[in-house]
Amino acid sequence: MLNYVATSNHIHLLVLDRGGGEVISRSMQLIAGRTAQEFNQRKKRKGAFWEDRYHATAVETDHHLLSCLTYIDLNMVRAGVVMHPCEWEFGGYAEMMTDRQRGDFDTLNWPLSIL
Repeated sequence: MLNYVATSNHIHLLVLDRGGGEVISRSMQLIAGRTAQEFNQRKKRKGAFWEDRYHATAVETDHHLLSCLTYIDLNMVRAGVVMHPCEWEFGGYAEMMTDRQRGDFDTLNWPLSIL
């Protein structure tokens, strides 16, 4: 994972595909499913959590990579939630700029309190 941001209604992930074929789509299916299950359990509800399925875009140039990194970092700034990306703790920018240790992504350790 190169960068990420988790918000109350969507996530952005920038990941390196090492040619695993269906790895990204299956990973997204797992993330979406586990997030929905956890949220529905906590809120004692049923039904869809995510409004839409994920969208994947291939990044093939350095310029496009830089644009994607910046887009993700500035997501909550553009939304007017924070003034600077380091203020949003559920993102790669804040993680890189603090001493916080990366959680075990495989177990989806994002705090669901933001959901």
